[in-house]
Parts: sequence; C-alpha cells; structure tokens
Amino acid sequence: MGKIQLKGIEVMARIGLLEEEQFAPQDLYVSLELAYDFSPIGESDEISQGVDYRDVISFVREFSNAYDGKTLERYAELLAGELKEKFSVSKVRLSVDKPRYVKKLGLREIRVEVER
Repeated sequence: MGKIQLKGIEVMARIGLLEEEQFAPQDLYVSLELAYDFSPIGESDEISQGVDYRDVISFVREFSNAYDGKTLERYAELLAGELKEKFSVSKVRLSVDKPRYVKKLGLREIRVEVER
C-alpha cells in the first residue's frame, strides 16, 4: 500500500452561501491523499499500472470548474467520492481551503476535511 499526496491544487469553483459568492467563481485550494496498492507499478515501472497525478490534478480542476453549490462540505464529499471511484483507490483523504473570507472573518484559515 502506498500514498500519493498532492497539496494545494489551485482551483476555481462557484461556491458559497452569500449571493456575491454564487455569481462569481472563487479560489479554493485542494489537498489530497490517495492510498492504493503500489505493487503493480512498483514491478512494471509503467504509469498505466498506477495513478498518474497529472490526471488527478486535471480531474480536480474540471470537477471544480463545473461545480455550483453552497457548502464546502458538499463539495468535499462529492469530490472525494468521485476521486475514489474514478481512480480506483482504496482511500481518499481530502481537504479544501477557502481563503476568500479569512481576513474578513478574522481567521487564519477556513478548511473542510473528509476521508472516504
């Protein structure tokens, strides 16, 4: 078993409770960990036997660009489920940071985490 970690994938998504958030996409940062059996790629050294992180990054960006919703929780749950299914991994750990309102709310970060 091995893990791929991708930290801080920059994406744009239409997400938020406020009216102004629902009309314009905003920056999010997605970090994720995908766990799966590295044995096949470890033996063959062929990326077709593993998970190509370039494909994962593209998928996360496509999903985010198409997303239209209100909560980070739903976004994270849906994305984690789709990643697990599409890339046939045994476990997905995912966090989403939403920097837009951090200073306005007097916070250091706004983050949601899920694991599937």
